[in-house]
Amino acid sequence: MERKRLDLRQQRCPMSLLLAKRHSAELSEGSQLVIQLSDQSSMRDIVKYLQSRQFLVETTMEQEDYLLTITFNKEMSQDV
Repeated sequence: MERKRLDLRQQRCPMSLLLAKRHSAELSEGSQLVIQLSDQSSMRDIVKYLQSRQFLVETTMEQEDYLLTITFNKEMSQDV
């Protein structure tokens, strides 16, 4: 499984959301994207967007940062 990492700790919305959209659109079936964020508002916006697009999103904390692990699920995206 391919796993990419995107560091958005220096970004705030709307730029963090735009970058998350761009990188998540490049995911293929079974691949993952780990997004690292420090801004809680950006984290909430990104999670809401990705869940609306049927991505699987797991949120964890690492020190003072949020880690979003996004998995593309082909079956879920075809149900929309």
